[in-house]
Amino acid sequence: MKFDFSTMQIMAVGETELKVADILKEEISKRTGIVPSITDKMSDCCIALYIKDESESEEFELSQNNKQITIVAHRLRGLIYGAGLFLRKCEYTDGKITLTKNISCNKAPSAMTRGHQLSYTDMNNTYESWDYNQFRQYILDLAFFGLNTVEATTTKDEERTKIMLYGYKEAMDIESAICKEFDLDFSVWHSLSTDDTDDEAVEKAKETYHNTPKFDYLFNPGGDPGDLLAEDFVERCLKLKKALKPEFPNLQIWPSLQAPHEYPDWGERIVAKFDKESPDEVDGLIYGPNHAMSIDEMRRRFDMKYLFRYYPDIGHNVRCESPVHFNRDDWHYAMTATLSREAVNPRPTEFRLLHRMMRQYFIGSVTYSEGVNDDANKFIWSSMDYDYNCSLRESILDYARMFYVGADSEKLCDIIFGLEQNWVGDPIENSSIERTYDEIAALYKAEPKLGENWRFMLHLFRATCDKLVRDRRIFELALIEEASTQIHLGNKDEALRILGTEYTDEYKALRATLFPMAEKLNKLIGIQLDVEHFGGMGWERGCTLDTIDNPVTDRVWLINKINSGVDPSELLNRNIVDNDEYYFSFAEHGFDICGKQEGEFYMDFQGDRNIDSKLPMCMTKVYDHFNFKTSVAGLTSGNYELRITYKNRPNDKIEHHKVVINGHVIHDGKQFGGRRDEEFEKKFLADGYQSVVYDIDKSVLENGCAVLEITEPLDGFMISEFWFTKA
Repeated sequence: MKFDFSTMQIMAVGETELKVADILKEEISKRTGIVPSITDKMSDCCIALYIKDESESEEFELSQNNKQITIVAHRLRGLIYGAGLFLRKCEYTDGKITLTKNISCNKAPSAMTRGHQLSYTDMNNTYESWDYNQFRQYILDLAFFGLNTVEATTTKDEERTKIMLYGYKEAMDIESAICKEFDLDFSVWHSLSTDDTDDEAVEKAKETYHNTPKFDYLFNPGGDPGDLLAEDFVERCLKLKKALKPEFPNLQIWPSLQAPHEYPDWGERIVAKFDKESPDEVDGLIYGPNHAMSIDEMRRRFDMKYLFRYYPDIGHNVRCESPVHFNRDDWHYAMTATLSREAVNPRPTEFRLLHRMMRQYFIGSVTYSEGVNDDANKFIWSSMDYDYNCSLRESILDYARMFYVGADSEKLCDIIFGLEQNWVGDPIENSSIERTYDEIAALYKAEPKLGENWRFMLHLFRATCDKLVRDRRIFELALIEEASTQIHLGNKDEALRILGTEYTDEYKALRATLFPMAEKLNKLIGIQLDVEHFGGMGWERGCTLDTIDNPVTDRVWLINKINSGVDPSELLNRNIVDNDEYYFSFAEHGFDICGKQEGEFYMDFQGDRNIDSKLPMCMTKVYDHFNFKTSVAGLTSGNYELRITYKNRPNDKIEHHKVVINGHVIHDGKQFGGRRDEEFEKKFLADGYQSVVYDIDKSVLENGCAVLEITEPLDGFMISEFWFTKA
């Protein structure tokens, strides 16, 4: 049953109730043009707001009797949560307010901490261009979905960019003041370094935070960045808390066990420090990227008196803690190369999986974010933190009703799910890309006013990018197939002509729509989608216009190699092997084939750095770890050669780079070992890579099977592909 609230009034009497009444009135007015009156009596169509007992509880109760709603909470933020629930469940069309169902409930949040980091630094892709009103609205939007913590970051004013409206402390104090206004907690990420002594660090902190309107949590990362020894890190954290306590008596300090790379034993040493001293001054610990140990090991090794908070990265897509398809790392290289690290990235089902995997260890989370490219993820994550059992589809419908005013929320919900599905598998095999683009383009055509809605334009921009990648890959692979025929016939010049074919007018027209959309988005919300025109820090920082034209096939690589004199037949056959041989590429074949690896590896994707097409696409994923193991079969023809493509990371200290087949040591010694094939490198690799060959005697094979193991305990190794070929 639906309810018409178009004639609604808001009943409020006390100071806190009247404040929330004003917020609710403003939000209704923005969506419909209707300005509800605020009254001190209940009417037939009314929302009544009450504060009872003014405790710290975040619980609220909402009771509905037809078109009369009563929201009772213990504090201001509780009333905001209740008002947000009403706003999220309403549809706003043709100047009407329609509540979609009876929303009576008693709500208490599942997680204690529910927040997002809004980092005002030169690295982020959006926030640095915001003014006070934009910060205020965004924080309020998040609060409507259950947020209770906002986190700022420290930086240096000498790093201030031209598009920043404020200095760092000014921006931090703005976020803090907004939190104070809305009864939210305020946290600051504050890195520590050997550049300062403890005394210098303390004095700088006291100066930085003096007169900050509200300050509840101090988050100090051990690394990323940070370079203090584990013991020194803990001591400095404690000194900072002691120094700041006089001005902020309720301040809590939450160090993060993110380890500096230069200290391999950092994790063990901080465990020993806590085991020995068990400092009561530490209020809790944070788990985030570059962690010193797995979350399960961390929880087992630290006393239960230390609560844990999660610091998940929901903004980055690659070269990060939770890359796209984090549990299998198979995001296709065409998408990774063109959309890169900070493209617009709704990932609802994937982040639900991550949330379910991790929430048992934490009292909540504050996410890492560098801008609004992850806007949908923030609201989805907040919904899950507020209610562990929430419906994912209902959460996205809430997002659609709340922010796509007047549009079809069901269609927009499906579009957001569709954008996530667009990144599954090879784009040429994914019909979701075409369907999602058609659906959002049709909505835009039917409702041109959506062009002034930055969230809609953000997702239209992403859908357009996905379609461009798919269209270009289909087009170029067809050219490569046609050119291959000519190469087999010996017609090199004709093959080059075919490979150089221009894109269609339809493709060029679609590509031309991206820049106007980027201009509109920059005007509406300040997102910087390239470096030259919008002031982005670099192509990796959400500047999709600077990466969208990167290679998605080997077309340009083939042209360049053929023109340099390499036999085109050799290029086409680079990765082709006989049935009794084996070729594997991390980029082309997907990591699932290799099986689960021991420890946490890093996939160093190179495709978005391949603007000059020096790498074939099969080399664009580089596995970086201390160990690798996989099984190969079908090697039935005597002696073999194992060829591995390594990415260079020279280290003379390496003594035990080990290659083992079926338990037989093939090499154990200096880095790489084997014999280098410089001729192969010149033809088929790029600078910075080596082709190393190992001889495999048939005696080490077991009925054609080989278990390949590579280990190096000091610095690890980086590989992109390998072959087993007959000697």
